[in-house]
Amino acid sequence: MGKGRKRPQDEDSSSSSKIEPNNKHYRRHGNHSPSSAVSNFGPQPHHNSHQQIMAKRSKFISYLEVPSLTPKVKILCEIIANTPSASVEKLLEDTGVRVSQEDVEEVLKLSYGFPGPAVKFFRWSGFLLNDKHSPYAWNLVVDLLGKNGLFDAMWDAIKSMRKEGLLSLATFASVFSSYVVGNRVQEAIMTFEVIDQYGVPRDVVALNSLLSAICREGKTPEAKDYLVIAKNTIRVDADSYAILLEGLENEGDVARARQTFSEMVADIGWDPRNVPAYESFLSTLLKGPEDAKG
Repeated sequence: MGKGRKRPQDEDSSSSSKIEPNNKHYRRHGNHSPSSAVSNFGPQPHHNSHQQIMAKRSKFISYLEVPSLTPKVKILCEIIANTPSASVEKLLEDTGVRVSQEDVEEVLKLSYGFPGPAVKFFRWSGFLLNDKHSPYAWNLVVDLLGKNGLFDAMWDAIKSMRKEGLLSLATFASVFSSYVVGNRVQEAIMTFEVIDQYGVPRDVVALNSLLSAICREGKTPEAKDYLVIAKNTIRVDADSYAILLEGLENEGDVARARQTFSEMVADIGWDPRNVPAYESFLSTLLKGPEDAKG
């Protein structure tokens, strides 16, 4: 894909807000929520081997890789990374450190490899903030739990956010991504099917967020199959097809790209503003085998 082309996924994320701190940005909101509700959730005991745990941690950014951290944030990250969950809150209290909402957000972004201690830190810091965590911090916790495959705890956090009216498409964009990364595409789709019950519109913006999450993980055929179903109740737009065509470009799937392009023209017609879709389709053809270009 050309470097100058604007990705439709990124356009969509302006409203759904990507939140994985390792490679995505995340919109912050101005509301607050009581962190006392966090006491009802946390990573459940599991039986991963040491090798599995270390492999999972290696894919997350560590505070050790980030230069120029403030001493406070570095100390908090060190405690989370090196302290058993059961001892985290006592050790944090003993430091005498006080935190801001921004400190909490920064620490959470660098603590994905340690979900248990990170959740304990979130709860402890809530007491210091008079139960006023930012929605950004809450969403980071949802993302952190989901990216570690702790889906029950993730939904407990979502339920706590729901009680406070803090849920947004950003929250569910994270859920979509976590399920797809965990090879659970059907759960991502099922989540999309019920988001309106959580106060988030089940509209084309949310649909595009789901499609983007699926296509980013090289599962564009599954996204395409679901789009056929979703079109029965949601009016898709140019971005919907641009996301699919970019995914098919990345996967080199010329046959599906041709089919998808034809469906796009039939559904929404020709639009000179839909440059990303046309460029993805053209690039797919150019990179495909010679016998597919005719």
